[in-house]
Amino acid sequence: MESNKMQVSIIWENDFIFSMTNSDGNQLKMDAHMEAGGQKKGLLPMQALLGALAGCVGMDFTAILQPHMDQVNSIEIVTQGTKREIQPKDFTAITVTFIVTGDVPTDKVWRAIKISAEKYCPVAHSLKPDIIYQLRLNGQEILDQ
Repeated sequence: MESNKMQVSIIWENDFIFSMTNSDGNQLKMDAHMEAGGQKKGLLPMQALLGALAGCVGMDFTAILQPHMDQVNSIEIVTQGTKREIQPKDFTAITVTFIVTGDVPTDKVWRAIKISAEKYCPVAHSLKPDIIYQLRLNGQEILDQ
């Protein structure tokens, strides 16, 4: 059973490099921008946040689309964030683009995206900016129906 409480530990390695570890021992390295003294030895924290969003909606998406997954060849989820130019430089908008290939019905793909976005993904619900979802199926942009 999933707990309502979650914890990660962040350990400073050196300079601006931090290593995050969860209770299972999985790790993620983070670093600062080069201009701030970073060394490109990890993700920027805001990149990790975009990745967390993509991972969250991706897991929901594949679970919801499970009956049709045998028709899916590949899934890539690209998240792009626009940050405020002044501090705290938070995201003011995020676009999540699903790039899907395969012989899967468009309406089923959009349904999975919407259900994840509107009902399940706690990362999306934890963020303040409006999140725009897009679909590119077999190389073609598909508008929401």
